[in-house]
Amino acid sequence: MEETQKRLAFSTYKPLIQKHGQFLKFCIVGAVNTTISLLVYTFLLNLGLYYLLASIIGYCAGLLNGYILSSSFVFQQNRNRNQAIKFTLVNASSLFINLVVLYLLVDVFGVSKLLAQVLVMFFNVVYNFFLNKWWTFK
Repeated sequence: MEETQKRLAFSTYKPLIQKHGQFLKFCIVGAVNTTISLLVYTFLLNLGLYYLLASIIGYCAGLLNGYILSSSFVFQQNRNRNQAIKFTLVNASSLFINLVVLYLLVDVFGVSKLLAQVLVMFFNVVYNFFLNKWWTFK
């Protein structure tokens, strides 16, 4: 009986997984990268480092891991120099947007530094996924 329920549950979600599996994988990789970035960011803030510099370092901490997992796990392609350059450009533009919005949220609107970083990351997930899907790993 239990096996039948498992099959039924899987068959119910299988079309959803097939349709959105790549994005789900991207979100898993993003969650790992976000965790790495936030841990480094928080650690550096606690050391007294300027929050924008801490954000840059934290963001870069997840970048290499993100490229390796995105190319092999999410988009399932062999890594090459051209993709690495595109991936870096996408992430550099994402980091630039991250810093501008982070500055606005913290210094203009008075949002806490950690909450502001978390809010910006939600936008970056969608931005990075579509640019990487349609340009970097196309």
